[in-house]
Amino acid sequence: MSNTTPEQERPWLELHYQATRERTVRLVKAAVERLVKDGRAVTIEAICQQSQQLDPQGKGIKKAGILGNEEAYAYYRQYCTSRRSIPKRTSRQPGTTIPRLPTDPHRDLGQVRRRYSRERKANLVERLLSVEQAYMESQQQLAHLQFELLEQQQQAQKGRENRSF
Repeated sequence: MSNTTPEQERPWLELHYQATRERTVRLVKAAVERLVKDGRAVTIEAICQQSQQLDPQGKGIKKAGILGNEEAYAYYRQYCTSRRSIPKRTSRQPGTTIPRLPTDPHRDLGQVRRRYSRERKANLVERLLSVEQAYMESQQQLAHLQFELLEQQQQAQKGRENRSF
């Protein structure tokens, strides 16, 4: 017989599972109360560490035990501070700062790559749009200058031809 029998087919283990769930809830509540009393942040990692100190067996509980136990996880969520303790970043309005275009052709590309990797996607999109716009403007300016140069060369050629007669 294989060991792939589902848990539902082992009713004799139900009492063991129930006791394990209750132990997890009991340790989570005790750990959360101690963390709150001590003024520490209530995170899953802190609960796991605190539960080892509070557990008479010294085993404590693991992260999977909290996440897999609905009652323990709900209790943790009531007191968790990990999401609330991080202040929200103030988002910059797109277009408020005009990105500076690079001027040094010998710049450190590795450093530039790392800096871009840290940027948020929205900022990168804004930067790409401004670079594309600057590129198009420079191409138009180049074309305009080339036409002016061609006109001046043609006028100079005509002036030379008129003087030669």
